[in-house]
Amino acid sequence: MRRMPAKDKSRWRGFWRRIPLPAAALVLGLAVGVLAWVVIDRQQSAALSEIFEGVLDNQLHQLARESLIRFEEHRRSYVFLARLLANHRRMAAYLDSLVSPDQQGVRRVYHGHRPPWLPRERIISDVAQPSHMLLMDTKGRVREAYFATEQPLPQAFSYESANYLATSEQRALLTLVDGEPYLVVSEPIQDAEHVVNGSLVLLVPLDSAFLAASQQSAVSERAITAVMDADAQVILSSSNPLEVEAGTPVDALRPDYVLTTQSFFDYDDSDLNMLFGTLVPRALYRETGQAILDLERRQRAIGAAVIVGLFVLLFVFLSSRINHSLRRLQDFAQRALGGRLAPLNRSGNRLIQLEDRIHDVIELVLKAREETRSRHEHELRQLEALRIGVMEASVDAIVTVDADGKIIDFNPTAQQVFGRTLEQASGRQLASLVFDEPSGQYFQCLIMRLRESPEQISSSIQVELTTVDGEEERRATEVVIKPIELDQRLLFTVYLRDISERKQREAEIRALAAFPEESPIPILRVNSRGVITYANAPSEALLDYWQCRPLQTLPVYWREQVERVLATGRTQETEIVTEQGIYSLLLTPVTGLGYVNIYARDITAQRRAEDALQQRQDELVHVARLSTMGEMSTGIAHELNQPLSAIANFANGCARRLRLDVGGKEELLSALSQIASQANRAAEIIKRLRSLVTRQYRVRREVDLNHLVTEVCALLVHDLRKQQLTVETRLHPGPLMVYVDSVQIEQALINLVRNALDAMKSVAPLERRLVIRTTLGSSGTARVAVRDRGTGIAPEDMEHLFDAFFTTKETGMGMGLAITQTIIEDHHGKILAESCPGEGSTFTIELPLFVDTPESLAS
Repeated sequence: MRRMPAKDKSRWRGFWRRIPLPAAALVLGLAVGVLAWVVIDRQQSAALSEIFEGVLDNQLHQLARESLIRFEEHRRSYVFLARLLANHRRMAAYLDSLVSPDQQGVRRVYHGHRPPWLPRERIISDVAQPSHMLLMDTKGRVREAYFATEQPLPQAFSYESANYLATSEQRALLTLVDGEPYLVVSEPIQDAEHVVNGSLVLLVPLDSAFLAASQQSAVSERAITAVMDADAQVILSSSNPLEVEAGTPVDALRPDYVLTTQSFFDYDDSDLNMLFGTLVPRALYRETGQAILDLERRQRAIGAAVIVGLFVLLFVFLSSRINHSLRRLQDFAQRALGGRLAPLNRSGNRLIQLEDRIHDVIELVLKAREETRSRHEHELRQLEALRIGVMEASVDAIVTVDADGKIIDFNPTAQQVFGRTLEQASGRQLASLVFDEPSGQYFQCLIMRLRESPEQISSSIQVELTTVDGEEERRATEVVIKPIELDQRLLFTVYLRDISERKQREAEIRALAAFPEESPIPILRVNSRGVITYANAPSEALLDYWQCRPLQTLPVYWREQVERVLATGRTQETEIVTEQGIYSLLLTPVTGLGYVNIYARDITAQRRAEDALQQRQDELVHVARLSTMGEMSTGIAHELNQPLSAIANFANGCARRLRLDVGGKEELLSALSQIASQANRAAEIIKRLRSLVTRQYRVRREVDLNHLVTEVCALLVHDLRKQQLTVETRLHPGPLMVYVDSVQIEQALINLVRNALDAMKSVAPLERRLVIRTTLGSSGTARVAVRDRGTGIAPEDMEHLFDAFFTTKETGMGMGLAITQTIIEDHHGKILAESCPGEGSTFTIELPLFVDTPESLAS
């Protein structure tokens, strides 16, 4: 092959030097991208259209199915609402107050305000209120009607309702009422003995609001749900009446909508043939298909652009790496070689520029080699001057001696420490000049050993000796002897450092380290991995409890406690019970060093004393409870006499009917039912009395504070009637769960209520008022306040109110409020008293709310 002439080669080299690598890569990448687009576009567009049609059909059926399921769930919500309303306590209380449950016609109609049998709050928040609510008797007659809207009651319910609603079963119908689709829900109403007294009927129009609410924004905003008459093939109601009006024929909608119809899951007894339809605009899916196709093309375009971009970026990366190498070479030549090169061109082919730059650098390297040699000699001279400076600036005494231990030179620090100049010390033995006699002899032996052992010339010796300064003061000194060989002559460099202060600190540290061993209490140290690194002798009981020894790992639970203390950085205190006794453990973190100190204290005697004190307090509380029950005995006997008298009367009546053979089976069963009811009432009274009187161990559990207030009011009902007083209870709407001993808290509330009754004895009956209120306090507490309109408490008596044996009553012992305060504080709560003389007093109890965590249960 004929070689290219040098002139042509230089011309092509200049041409390629001017063209950047990324520019060539960009042109090539664009050509490849356009070719890939032409080949792939036609095949992928056809395949995508086929896939879209199949997926679209499946999605339409799935959308229709899910819409019907949500409709059925919304319908069942009204069935559940009817069941809750029919069994609500307000309904039961209202029916019990009626005198004649078989009245004819509409007894009462409610417009704009709620009837007494309807709860004030909404039971199900996400279910709209029915348009009408009817109370009907067992014959299907409307007794009461509640109009939630201005819409009148359909005429069909004035005569046809008895035909299909006079039943004791729960029913839900989809039907036409006065030509409009309705959901009619009927729920039987039963009394406490499960006797059907009538039914509650909910009328819910199947209008656009109902259909929209049933879907809960789950359906596409352009999809429409509708209820259709299958026989007439017309729309009865739709979720979007602006686009699909009621009465529109189904055939008229098919050109513009994709219609999917389904039968309802449950028709009940309805004779109507209704269908549930889902309508989706056809234009929506045409737009979606075109949008997907456009999206796919955009993605292909993006993919092609990415390929081109990656291709270009590859060459840009190569060009940048070459450019980086050129700059590093340029910097190296300027910093390391000290040469000045021509500036780099901002454009052009970097490969050719790199080749030219390498030739320039080689020339600079040859030039720099000669300059380095002369510079090295200059640095040696500077190094010697630096060594002299270090010797003079050193804080340690540095002495140079010959092979016999005679002083040759030392630095200014040695001159200052030993109080002698170089002229005074030169030629003298270092051993006799600065060391005491034993240390000097030992130093001289070390010099002789190093001199006679040539193999130790490369090593050094470090010892601690005693030196004597110019004032004859002895000091502990660290001595390092380093042999050096200079011009075939053996010399020794001796470093002397005063360590007297360090020795003193080490002695103090050893004394402090012995402190845990001398301590009579257990002290342990545990690292972050849970390994016991130290334990003194009194810690033997704890090690036996954990079943481990020093340098062994703690059990898993205690490792977690150590990790928690280190993570939080806070001290933690806990207690354990061992065979030797009860110990209080204090875990103190040392975060900077990554370990925890455990200090233990034997509190067995303290806990026994606390248990004895607690037992005495329990006995005192029990005696006070018996005293309270003695004072309440008359009222309890009266309350117990009422159900017993009723039982006797019903039993005598049954016996008389049996003797005379009069009365039917139903009358006897009714009387026996009353006997059972009154017996249960008497048993409940005895159960409450027994729970308060029986001595029992403390059993704390989670209980609703509202329930405790109700129980106390039931126990004191006779005392309240005796004073012609009714308690006004204002209970918190939600449960106030507290973790308490319910018997003790009830006793505390009984003491407060009885004190309030005693305070109102001198007040006229019409002016007496007792209010018990429960609220949610701040910082996670529950409050119960007992407020009366009695005579109040004198200001001078307020500070002694909770003192033992202090009383303002003529017959009181003065222990009620003291015991109440003891009970409340034992439950980690507090009791407050407020009074205004002549207007009454208020006693407030605060208890912590129950939180279901291990820490709360342990407390």
